[in-house]
Amino acid sequence: MALVSAFIMTANLYSFDLIEDTFDFIFDDLAKIIGIVVIIAACVYIFKKYVKKIIILMTDNKR
Repeated sequence: MALVSAFIMTANLYSFDLIEDTFDFIFDDLAKIIGIVVIIAACVYIFKKYVKKIIILMTDNKR
């Protein structure tokens, strides 16, 4: 009986460890993906801002 109880307790602890590892893996990857998206969005914003400024300067110089 003690062996069965020990096996059940070990299986439960192992499953909780797997659940914890899964959540850690998901949230770490999710944080990386969100970080990459934010960096790309910032780069696109800055690029558009400077391109727009250059286009305005070029059209003003042509007048």
